[in-house]
Amino acid sequence: MGLCTVVEVRAIVDPKHLTDDDIAVIIDHASNVVALNTGSSVDADHDILSTACIHLSAALVLQKMKFTGELAAQIKLGNESQSNSIDVDIARHEQLAEKYIRKYRYATSGFSILYARAGIKAVNSEE
Repeated sequence: MGLCTVVEVRAIVDPKHLTDDDIAVIIDHASNVVALNTGSSVDADHDILSTACIHLSAALVLQKMKFTGELAAQIKLGNESQSNSIDVDIARHEQLAEKYIRKYRYATSGFSILYARAGIKAVNSEE
């Protein structure tokens, strides 16, 4: 079981040539990557990890679509042509996944910032 579902990934990226089983394999891989980077498990139930998995899976699905030709850099049909900037979308989803991984690591790091008002010219000093 992964950190996210096929339905959640298809809500962001909906390829026509990839089956749900193909996307499930990508989700399992993305879940393992997120788990390794955070020290969590793939069975964890945490919204931040789920969101990181969704964005990393979306980036991997977009890469697969790019390599299979579904989202080629340029498509030409007759006199019409279309350019896709898929690399920008892939990079954006990878950055979002990394942002949520960092957010999870920071939230679960277990350290706190010490705060004290003591010392020379502090509020409660003797001088």
